[in-house]
Amino acid sequence: MVKELVTVVLSKMSALKHRHNHQDDELNPIEAMSALNTTTRKNIVGVIVGHQTSTPSKKELVYYLPDTPNSTISSNLSVLEEAGIIESASHERSDLEKGDPYRFFQLTDAARELFDRNGLFEEAAYKNLIEQTEKTDEIRDAESAPRPDFA
Repeated sequence: MVKELVTVVLSKMSALKHRHNHQDDELNPIEAMSALNTTTRKNIVGVIVGHQTSTPSKKELVYYLPDTPNSTISSNLSVLEEAGIIESASHERSDLEKGDPYRFFQLTDAARELFDRNGLFEEAAYKNLIEQTEKTDEIRDAESAPRPDFA
């Protein structure tokens, strides 16, 4: 299954249509797709795409990827952010109660545009997977937590 996904992603990479024209936040499609060379990174993007607000907290990512260590999620989030695929925003920790989520992630507009042009990470399928996942009260609370503004 993973081999098939890699084959599909590689074939899509060779036919990438690059039309992103922002001056300061240029997304290199080859670098962006190369950053998706691990199952963990693909899964992180899938959770972000499937999340009800498309802005999951780190706490939610850890919950939806139970077989992936927290440290692995953190390091892969950094790679995705460096590649321009995701961006993050945080609440001031001093304004939160213990256990409240404070850091949230979303796809960049350029990444969403790249994925849409190339038929990758289609929202409906990923949203369906997230909706079908059994959730604890703690995760329901995290999902309903206010999101910070993404600048």
